[in-house]
Amino acid sequence: MSSKQNDQAEALRQAIQDITEHKPEETVQAGSDEEEQLEQASVEIDILNLPPRNEVHKGNRKMRWKLNLPLLRFIFMVVVLLALAGIFLWFT
Repeated sequence: MSSKQNDQAEALRQAIQDITEHKPEETVQAGSDEEEQLEQASVEIDILNLPPRNEVHKGNRKMRWKLNLPLLRFIFMVVVLLALAGIFLWFT
């Protein structure tokens, strides 16, 4: 598990390093050939253009049991009656 965490940390470190090393086009003083090479080599990282959270977690829904009060009462009474019937049968 620690190697997996290390891999995730390494990917994050690389992403942060790519962001911090990215230079704006205005500060780069290069010829046309060097500009083309720079454009091809640079990777545009847009961390503000992320999908909404509900789209990311759309497939991670867990089944949820909704138990209302009458159903809970019924289940409780069935369990209590079964327990009493078991005790009654055990001692008779």
